[in-house]
Amino acid sequence: MLEAAGEALSHIATWQVLLALGAGTVVGVLSGALPGGAVPTLVVLLGFAYGMDPFIALPLAIGMVATVPTGDTLPAVLLGMPGSTSGQATILDGNQMARQGRAGVALSAAYFASLIGGVVGAIFLLLTIPVARPVVNSFGAAEFFMLGIVAIGVVGVVSSGAVFRGLMVGAVGLLISTIGFDAGSGIARSTFGIDYLWSGVHIVPVVIGLFALPEFIDMIISDQPIARSAGSDLMKQANSGRREGMNEVLHNWPLVLRSAGLGVFVGLLPGIGGSLAQWLAYASARQTVSGGTKTFGTGDVRGVIAPESANNAVDGGSLVPTLFFGVPGSVGMAIFLGFLVILGLQPGPSMLDEHLDLTLTIVFALVIANVFATSLALAFTPWLAKIAFVRPNILVPLAFATLSLAAFQANFQIADLLVMLSFGLLGFFMKTYGWPRPPIIIAVVLGPIVDKFYGIASQTYGWGMFSRLPVIAILSLAIATGAYTVYVQRKVTSQAPLPDGEEDAAGTVTVTSASPEPAAARRSFKAKLSPTANGIFVAVAGVAFIYFLAISQWCGSLDFCHGKDWPLSAARLPFLGSIAGIIVVSLYALVHLIQQPSTEPRKIMDIGRTKTGDDRSAVLRRTFKALGSTGGFVLSIWLIGFQITVPIYIFLYLWIFGQTRWWQALIGAMLFVFILYAFFDNVIHVTWPIPIFGEIIPGFLKGE
Repeated sequence: MLEAAGEALSHIATWQVLLALGAGTVVGVLSGALPGGAVPTLVVLLGFAYGMDPFIALPLAIGMVATVPTGDTLPAVLLGMPGSTSGQATILDGNQMARQGRAGVALSAAYFASLIGGVVGAIFLLLTIPVARPVVNSFGAAEFFMLGIVAIGVVGVVSSGAVFRGLMVGAVGLLISTIGFDAGSGIARSTFGIDYLWSGVHIVPVVIGLFALPEFIDMIISDQPIARSAGSDLMKQANSGRREGMNEVLHNWPLVLRSAGLGVFVGLLPGIGGSLAQWLAYASARQTVSGGTKTFGTGDVRGVIAPESANNAVDGGSLVPTLFFGVPGSVGMAIFLGFLVILGLQPGPSMLDEHLDLTLTIVFALVIANVFATSLALAFTPWLAKIAFVRPNILVPLAFATLSLAAFQANFQIADLLVMLSFGLLGFFMKTYGWPRPPIIIAVVLGPIVDKFYGIASQTYGWGMFSRLPVIAILSLAIATGAYTVYVQRKVTSQAPLPDGEEDAAGTVTVTSASPEPAAARRSFKAKLSPTANGIFVAVAGVAFIYFLAISQWCGSLDFCHGKDWPLSAARLPFLGSIAGIIVVSLYALVHLIQQPSTEPRKIMDIGRTKTGDDRSAVLRRTFKALGSTGGFVLSIWLIGFQITVPIYIFLYLWIFGQTRWWQALIGAMLFVFILYAFFDNVIHVTWPIPIFGEIIPGFLKGE
């Protein structure tokens, strides 16, 4: 291990790695102040990961993931609204301190506590390596199969308030992962005769569509930046009281370490994440520190220190199951796992043996990223805070063009953009109607791994795999963990107070009202059978499960399935996923018909839609603008190509919707012209798809 540590230090000390880590840190801090947190930026990185050196790519990704909590402290303290779901608890005392003229004290205390929490998390990750190695190396195919199933199932179960929904979309994701050519049997599974699907549904456009695209569509529809008014006075306060805030952290060092330890523990549990870690630390500190029950919520700096130190320590804990067992417990870790797969790295024993130097590089990068982020935030707070005042119509076209280029890197086909759009619409529906998205993406990422180990374990052990003691232990631990996680979620979300209009502890966006909502009327059996958006979605999912079940078992006998019967090796996972899905759909329908609707708002492990006070016509108009401009962008690429569409789209969007001056819009368009021709054409030599009207377009406009 010492030799691997030396190699890791030699790698991370190079200027290329430090530059990548620094760039990731800057992006992470900035994205912390934007809606959706780090997920969109990390998703963009997925598209450009191919061929990258893992020793550069992983520090870059760690810089993006680990520093978002540092960035979202800014809007939480200065504006009373978090940039992501992991900054809510800081609002209660941080924003009160800002209103009292002590914004600088709150920010510096939060930054310093975050730094210590991040370092504690990295130390924990380092200390678990000697313990995890013998455990992971003793696992066989049966254990890794069970770990994959458990990861999908537990994350579905802990989708707070949406257990059946979480399990259902997890089953959908598992079936999506089976689409494509199965090399073991020589069978093309569920390709519908489409050549593009032979290589499967690629993870990059799926993740971009599910998580990034809905956030930007929501920004267009809500038409609201994070900050709704200029806070010049607060911006000036942010530079004062830095030393006092850091001294407060040192004075309360037992609270910092205790909260960081709690954050590490929460990180080990699937489905909780930084937001609930913050609330747990806040509630614990409120009950344990001297006078906390009276002073918390009134501007007590300890109410800032506790959640911030816990928040940054979560990553160290959550990296343990992600790296060593291939079990991501959150959206960010699921995408990070997909990032590892794209780089050709297999989570599990290899990360503790032949790639141990990479694992230690991640540990060291975690420490350095937190140091970089704290230094950056302390030095540039007034400038960083301005990101919260960016209008959506300025940010959206630049971000969407970048997302499209990232999605295109999957297979360099227009179909990549169609997949992105399809999953974008699915993700927007799920975001709007309270369907958790993390289970589906975790299932898509883990599906191929589960399929591989399921086949090996079935051939080796048969049904006897479920009688192996490690498998029983994993299943028992998963049940206990899921039950405890659900208990923690319900306890914390029921106790967490919120400012008006902010996200709740489970990650949904809510708007509180001065008057209580009326109780839900008792619905008749006939009324429950009336069609709704959720009911149609469940029905479509049920049909899909039945379809996959049918083709996996009787493809050769079905007219709509052009092919022969699937061999057992190809049919195992689709059969398992479809049976599980049919059972969950049946239970969901039964519960829906028996139970009366709850008067409590649904809380899921995800970010919900932003609520606005605008009238219906304004919302519909912006919805049409969002969907029309997005669909028109992809249609234009199909007709006239990337090189012409991207700069024209950016120019027109900034000029018309962003209401910038024509020369400012032209600068944005020319920036992407430079990116397209200088980087994509001359550095990575992209082969652009031939557009429909390609023959009449001059060659120089197509990069020839």
